[in-house]
Amino acid sequence: MRKAICVVIIENGHILLVQKRETWILPGGKPEAEESDIQCLLREIGEELPGLSLQNLKYLGAFPGITPHRGDELCAEVYLADVTGAITPSAEINAARWVEKPEGYHLSDITRKIVLFLRQNGYL
Repeated sequence: MRKAICVVIIENGHILLVQKRETWILPGGKPEAEESDIQCLLREIGEELPGLSLQNLKYLGAFPGITPHRGDELCAEVYLADVTGAITPSAEINAARWVEKPEGYHLSDITRKIVLFLRQNGYL
């Protein structure tokens, strides 16, 4: 099973989502060879949202699911973080925004599971 590293960033009851193609997901991506989870997140945020800086990273859990574009299995290792800076999407990101009700967006399978977990556990 492939692995991705994602970050949940919540401010004032809003979660930061990014759009790749038509699907909304959490920021993050796949680790490169011998890259730690944190190194992966810092690199991916630098590539996708270069105006942001992550702080106070804390492991949240692993969430398996089906990818929206390839339809294969993926396990997302998910971290919580605080952020400073401006949202300026680049690389393969179509858009990025703070979302109050993510359930109203076309979420990936894994992102939907993470949002449900966040709601059930009082994060959102």
